[in-house]
Amino acid sequence: MKKLLVLIIVCLSFSSCLATKKYHVVDNDKKQIQEKNGITVVCEYLDEGDLAKRHGRGDDNLYIDREWVLTPVYSLVFEVEIKNKTSMAVKYDSRETELYFGEKATRAAVVSDFETRLEDQKNTKGSDKLAQIRLAKKTMYRNIVRVRPGESYKGYIVFTNNFRQRGECIMHLPLLYNSGNVAEEFEFTYQISKKKQ
Repeated sequence: MKKLLVLIIVCLSFSSCLATKKYHVVDNDKKQIQEKNGITVVCEYLDEGDLAKRHGRGDDNLYIDREWVLTPVYSLVFEVEIKNKTSMAVKYDSRETELYFGEKATRAAVVSDFETRLEDQKNTKGSDKLAQIRLAKKTMYRNIVRVRPGESYKGYIVFTNNFRQRGECIMHLPLLYNSGNVAEEFEFTYQISKKKQ
C-alpha cells in the first residue's frame, strides 16, 4: 500500500511539472527589420505558442520540445525573410549563422541535425518522425540558399542547444557573395525569458 501511495504522489508531482512547463519568450520586439545597401532582412522570433498555432501541438511538430531529461535540448526558432534589391546574388550559409545566448555560441541547425536526433529517439513513432522531417524540409532554410537580385526567400532558422533560461540572445547572420566574401552582416538582439505554458 505504501508503494502504491508513493507511486501516486510521484505521478502527480510529475504531471504538475508537465502542466507548468516553461518555454522561451522574448521581452522586446519579436519582429525586427534591418536594411543595408539594398538587402532587407526581416527576423521574427517564434515562441512555442506561435509554433503551436502554425503547426499544432501534436507529436509531428518537432519545434515543440517534449524531452524531460537532465540536460534538455531546446529549439529557438526565427522566421527570416531575406529581400535582395541589389544587382548581385547573395548567399545564406548555415555554417556562418550563429546564435549567442549566455556563454554559448550555437550554429544554425540543418534538417540532417533533426534527422540524427530523431534516429536516437526510441519512443517516437515512425509516422511522427516522418511528419517531423517533412515539416523541417518544408519550413527550414536549407544549408545554403542563394537569393538572386530582385528575389526574396523566407523560412525558419533554428538553433538547438540546452539554452539557459533567460538573458540576451544575439543572432548573427552574415550574407555572402558567391565568392565567399561578406556582402552584409546583420545582428538581431532579443531579451529572452521563460514563461509558464
